[in-house]
Amino acid sequence: MEPVARATLTLIGNEGFRVRTGVADIFIDAFNRAIPEDAWRRAALPDEARAALILVTHAHWDHFDSRQVVEAARMLKARVIGPRSVVGQLEKRLARDTLVEMEPPLAEGARPFHSVSVRLATVAVTAYRTCHSRDHNSYLVETSEFRFFHDGDNEDTRRIDVQGLGRLDALLIGPWQGAGWVEFIEKLAPTRYFLMHLTDEELADHARGRFLPEICDRVPPGLVVLRPGEVFVYR
Repeated sequence: MEPVARATLTLIGNEGFRVRTGVADIFIDAFNRAIPEDAWRRAALPDEARAALILVTHAHWDHFDSRQVVEAARMLKARVIGPRSVVGQLEKRLARDTLVEMEPPLAEGARPFHSVSVRLATVAVTAYRTCHSRDHNSYLVETSEFRFFHDGDNEDTRRIDVQGLGRLDALLIGPWQGAGWVEFIEKLAPTRYFLMHLTDEELADHARGRFLPEICDRVPPGLVVLRPGEVFVYR
């Protein structure tokens, strides 16, 4: 008999993931125009045994579509977390007590990114105001059995407080050139890290062993690359 899964990660598409733990279904950037609707509908099946959260990193079209988020939130009975630019588009269509605005202040110059935190029943979320658009959040998400960090489109990992993130079961990160992502992974040493925001061509190059050798000089241990619809199981 196989051991019960501690958590599962499903890549829905682009940077959209479902992270399912024993207490919560957490969706990050999973409802947008870069992901076919049938893909997120397959992943967003309501489960009364788990709370549901929808996190949005920022309001760009390939990370957030207000109509899809409203539909998914109603279907899942989910709370939605995002910056003001996201919550402002939802507050007339969803109940106010289902929306959680997380708006960390911008950090000046090259100073470390600021963060704000909230605890929602069995899940704690910390939003870091990271470098991309002015409304961009990266998220640390913690339950009693699983901790992960979704870096979104962050363009400068060097300004994140690595000690503040602590031990991670999963790091979800885009391999942006110039972002310092390789060194960031090495400092954090997560159990697994998942590359995201990869095109079909980049995924094909990775399968042939060409993608990473062309963009970095070393690959830290713990790499996972999923195609849309694929699942990784933590036991």
